[in-house]
Amino acid sequence: MNFFEIIKSVFTLSLAYATIRISISIVFAAMGEMITERSGIFNMGVEGIMLMGAFTAAVGAHFFESPWIGLLLAAVVGMLIGLIFAFLAITVKAAQAISGLGIYLLGVGLSGYLLQVFFEHGGNTPRVETLPMIHFGFLENIPVLNEVFNDQSVLMIPALLLPILLYVIFYRTPWGTWLRATGENPKALAVVGKNPIVIRYIAVMAGSFLAGIGGAYLSISQTSLFSERMVNGRGFIALSAVIFGNVKPAGVFAAAMFFALMDALQYSLQTVIPDQYFPREVFMALPYLLTLLILGGFLKQGKGPADIGNPDEKESR
Repeated sequence: MNFFEIIKSVFTLSLAYATIRISISIVFAAMGEMITERSGIFNMGVEGIMLMGAFTAAVGAHFFESPWIGLLLAAVVGMLIGLIFAFLAITVKAAQAISGLGIYLLGVGLSGYLLQVFFEHGGNTPRVETLPMIHFGFLENIPVLNEVFNDQSVLMIPALLLPILLYVIFYRTPWGTWLRATGENPKALAVVGKNPIVIRYIAVMAGSFLAGIGGAYLSISQTSLFSERMVNGRGFIALSAVIFGNVKPAGVFAAAMFFALMDALQYSLQTVIPDQYFPREVFMALPYLLTLLILGGFLKQGKGPADIGNPDEKESR
């Protein structure tokens, strides 16, 4: 198989379908982290929140026999874990990177422990009912759009609308102005009578709410069960998307789609190129190598909020 045959075999409508499918969890988590970072808080614990969201969604779907209840519980649990992180990072003024790492480790350890408690075994939960797939009848006669967007998860719709919604909130509403000001200059915001601490709490909890939904997608939509560590680095990929996208809705969404494309691409390359020609482990590592490069190379160059990572010091006003 020559180079052009490989390209033709890899870049198909199936790749585009897989990219949308993979992107949904990353988009939710990245958009949530973007809200958090816009307020001046950096949450490295997105991976742990997604993991707990995935676990809670599967448990909720199993015991309540409804994936919708599982989704709701995952979002609420994500928000509660975000509240814990906000208390550490904002009220206690602990180092945000260390607090985020603690949230990540909490998610890994707690999900594994509770799996043993609820089901008396590790590994994974029983299979659960999943969220419905969506099918647009009006797309059936449109060649490309039909193959790419039909029969995706129902969560595809809010995932695709989130960047537009957040753009409107960020740049067309008073709350968005306060949020951006909190990340840039919280002392100036306090002068006009707004409490940056409250705004940061709301932003962290809203971001964690979305990260919980992103995790839930993995266990009750992309698959039909929870397995230990199933998030598999997507939380850190979401962090990279926020940095790469300069903490702006369009940029973050484009970055999330790019990472999803790279993930989908590695699966396609594994099926097209035999192991004897190129080790599949190289393709499997592709999304994570890009994540490391972006976290390492762009973190210091990112154009995020000026006050990100700094606790709000009331006494210094």
